[in-house]
Amino acid sequence: MTLVTAALALIAVASSFLAFSYQRHIVEASRYNRTFDLGQTAVELLRLQFALQQSQTSGDISDVVFRLSIINNRLTILSSSSSSSDPKQKAMLEDLKKVVSTLAPLVAEPHSPTAMREGVSKLQPFIGPVLRLGSLSHANVGDEIQQNQSQLSIIFATICFVTMTFVAFGAVLLVFVFRQNAKLDRVVRIDSLTGIANRIGFHASISGKQNVEQSLIILDVDHFKMINDTLGHASGDRLLVELSKRLSTSCIGASVIARIGGDEFGILYTGSNAANEAVECSKRILQEVRAPFDIDGRLVTSSVSLGVSSSDVNSDRGSTLFRHADIALYEAKKAGRNQFMIFHPEMNQHLTRWQCLQNDLATATETGQLFLLFQPIVDLATDTTRGFEALLRWQHPELGLISPVEFIPIAEESGQIGPIGSWVIEAACQQAALLPTNTFIAVNVSAAQLTNPSLVLHTRASLTKNGVSPERLEIEITESTLIENDERALSVLHELRLMGCRISLDDFGTGYASLSYLRRFPFDKIKIDQSFLRGASHSEEAAAIIAGTCDLAHRLKLTIVAEGIETEEHREIVRSAGCHLGQGYLFDKPLTAEASLSRLTFEAGPDAFKKRG
Repeated sequence: MTLVTAALALIAVASSFLAFSYQRHIVEASRYNRTFDLGQTAVELLRLQFALQQSQTSGDISDVVFRLSIINNRLTILSSSSSSSDPKQKAMLEDLKKVVSTLAPLVAEPHSPTAMREGVSKLQPFIGPVLRLGSLSHANVGDEIQQNQSQLSIIFATICFVTMTFVAFGAVLLVFVFRQNAKLDRVVRIDSLTGIANRIGFHASISGKQNVEQSLIILDVDHFKMINDTLGHASGDRLLVELSKRLSTSCIGASVIARIGGDEFGILYTGSNAANEAVECSKRILQEVRAPFDIDGRLVTSSVSLGVSSSDVNSDRGSTLFRHADIALYEAKKAGRNQFMIFHPEMNQHLTRWQCLQNDLATATETGQLFLLFQPIVDLATDTTRGFEALLRWQHPELGLISPVEFIPIAEESGQIGPIGSWVIEAACQQAALLPTNTFIAVNVSAAQLTNPSLVLHTRASLTKNGVSPERLEIEITESTLIENDERALSVLHELRLMGCRISLDDFGTGYASLSYLRRFPFDKIKIDQSFLRGASHSEEAAAIIAGTCDLAHRLKLTIVAEGIETEEHREIVRSAGCHLGQGYLFDKPLTAEASLSRLTFEAGPDAFKKRG
């Protein structure tokens, strides 16, 4: 295409230069040529002859002088112009010039009629040849002009051809450009992995549908990062492709289905019944996703969370619809995932509170709003306190006491859990330094902390700074913490254990891989989740699970802690099952640092704090 355009351009430029050249030649031939000079020379010869004849009788040679000067000028012009190619014509003009030169004495000598007659006779032989030369020159100029005009016609035809070719080529190029733009537009709006619309195409569909009710569904794959980490990104991509196929089947009547993010999809419904169609579609999607996905011969079970928002004809579009669907999606995830939520205005209040808490949490440690309570962990055989679990609390200056159930997820999602977790470890070590050396402090550690390389260094520094032995600090983790980042978490736990810290598996029995983790990592302690104890009073199965768990722990030589002991019956159940330690409101509520010291003082007597670790 570039070569063709360049060639046509060169032809057009060359043709333009040639056309200009031929036109210039024609103009020059029309303005000036030898025909005029020869004709004028013949006329002046005749006038000179007449002047010579008149001077014979009148004796006045002034006119002869005048005419002689003119003829000399004409001959000079003929000599300076391009000469004829015919040698005879050149010789004739030279002879004429010599004859004219012989007439010069006529105007210098006294008047001589005889000399005048001789001058007339000398000029007579040249008049006919000069006229013939003029006629011949006129014919030659006409031929030259005709030839130039013929060449100019060819050049103009070439220019017209090039112009028409350019026009045709431009038309073809325009068609090509329009088609390429259409293809590019499709490429820009289509997701390359799944073949459905992408975020750009989805936004265009929303903004392009005016004066019509719309309902938006935003779908997010639950724990997709874990799928990528465990099965690989290629398998994760295959799951997204298969999911997009199921969405195409489930989302009947949708205006557009798009992949708008990594594992995020959007479905748009329009029309007067858009809201109901979106709800029914969400139900079908949840039903469709329940079936396992066949990923390269492996059955993979996954789930999705969905947020639904709707707008009427007069409401804002685009960003508002997306924001409301995102809020509903967040509420669906917060409610436990694998479900859909429909946006309602109250959710805005929840989001506003979430954002407010997130902003205030950033400075909560610096302003002293965070503090620790310490719940006793009691030896079930002796009823003495063996240690405490550090429980984080937040006293907000305006909103009051904020539950950890609310602010811990905010800290994890906003990335603030790392600094807060470091503060908790430091504060726990400071409290341990005030307690007897035979007591421990248990600290909960989140998944985000276990992936932070500085956790081990900070823990060692806090223990050293406060003079606390590593075995007095217990690191408690939940099974979900390990699932979110399996290999990295286990690696960090190994480093903490080599340092001397004790490692405890919290909420044992509530997950799916507890026994697997007991095999893969040498835990020091397991904590039986309080949910089993709550049902043990009325359920033989729950009591049997507790007993079986204790039997397993004894075989693995693990210390067992039972959580949620609230009655004497609870204590008897777990003690009979073989639990070593207990924790719950039967023994005490979470205590302040001062109250925990008072409890130990009361148990051990006045000499209990002579030695402190």
